[in-house]
Amino acid sequence: MNSINRTLDILSYITTCASPVTPQSISSALEIPLSTVYRLLTILIDWEFVSHAKQYGTYCVGSQSIKNQEKYYHHSLLMSASKQELQTLAKKTQETVAIITSNLRETICVDMIESEQALRCSFIIGRGNTLVKGASAKTLLAFRHELYQNQVLEAHTKQLTTEQQKIKLQQDLQQIRKQGYGMSVSEIDEGVLGVSAPIFKGNDVLAVVSVMAPEFRSTHRVDEFITHTCQTAHNITKLINLE
Repeated sequence: MNSINRTLDILSYITTCASPVTPQSISSALEIPLSTVYRLLTILIDWEFVSHAKQYGTYCVGSQSIKNQEKYYHHSLLMSASKQELQTLAKKTQETVAIITSNLRETICVDMIESEQALRCSFIIGRGNTLVKGASAKTLLAFRHELYQNQVLEAHTKQLTTEQQKIKLQQDLQQIRKQGYGMSVSEIDEGVLGVSAPIFKGNDVLAVVSVMAPEFRSTHRVDEFITHTCQTAHNITKLINLE
């Protein structure tokens, strides 16, 4: 992994953590030499993407993060194209729906409409999640090119500890790509069914739209969820590409 990817990996890790982190924890989690972590932290601090935290020897996100959220929601092509379609999907399904993107290490929920019915779900706007489990993550990964997929596998060696796990993931990605959507049950949250479909800009996957619901009230609605989710992703893709 080159220094640019390592720098961004460190930044992503810090933004994901709920509390300030030490250079030692960064080094251990990302398998980056401690001396390199210190060097790259200095660059991120100089640009105020990372800041010293109040607890001595720890680091948190910097003031640059304050400037970005409002701009993203106001100017992002994805947000402007998906808002109304996501609301329509929520009304049709009466379940929790979300728009989810990713980087090389994690998925990121960028918009979400929660169901009025009870659902225990790990997805919260702005929070990251694993990139190798769940319908949203695997659908995002399935439509990436092979080099990107290999970089993700490299970054998730601690989660994919056996060859069988890697083979199973590759098989899942092939199946998702073939059928055009992903589905999972209890891979992220116990008892939760997820259905996801890709949103494209040109030939590149930009995000996924996902429906999440408790399995006990969803088994008879799987085909309906798939149809609505795929149609929503198709509609957003058309808006993004001005078709």
